[in-house]
Amino acid sequence: MQRRSHSNDEGWLLSYADLITNLLIFFAMLLAAAEVNRTKMQQITEGLTGVEQPASLSSIQEEIEEKIVAEGLQEMIRTDLTDDGLKLSLNSGLMFDSGSAEIRSDNEQILDHMLQTLVPYADRYGFAVEGHTDATPIGLGSSYPSNWELSTGRANAVRSRLELVGVERGRIRVEGYADTIALPEAELEGLTETERLARHRRVIVRIY
Repeated sequence: MQRRSHSNDEGWLLSYADLITNLLIFFAMLLAAAEVNRTKMQQITEGLTGVEQPASLSSIQEEIEEKIVAEGLQEMIRTDLTDDGLKLSLNSGLMFDSGSAEIRSDNEQILDHMLQTLVPYADRYGFAVEGHTDATPIGLGSSYPSNWELSTGRANAVRSRLELVGVERGRIRVEGYADTIALPEAELEGLTETERLARHRRVIVRIY
């Protein structure tokens, strides 16, 4: 009696196992790509192609930096390209009076002019306006009970200007952090205590 061979009957298992392995690798790659933020993806694309994308965050940063230098606003506005997006940090000490969330009238046009740079990209990116303060408690003369309300009020003031120049409100969110997010020590090195506190008082427009 001839013994039945199982080698051909079970050969499909090898192909099936290969298929499952390839599918697992494919989904792992999809998951990894989903967890990479937009800034990293743009940097990877530019690194592979050698071409800077016209609407990338790095190109927007260059455009804004050119305006900052041309108009001498280095003390008022600074930019940082991070994993969380492109950050425009506004010096609250120059943009607002102490304890106030009302933008100084002589700075409104300057701010609007800078924010208008972002309008052409408003259909592609989201915008978060972050309010930050130093750790000094609110004084008795302020209309805000704490730094929480002050940071949120200042962020809302900048949000209003962002809407005014043409960014849809549905693409903006407001975040108030008071003094809960300290700047990295590397950014404060060499500064006096007064300068360190001033650097913490900021409103950030983050494009992501």
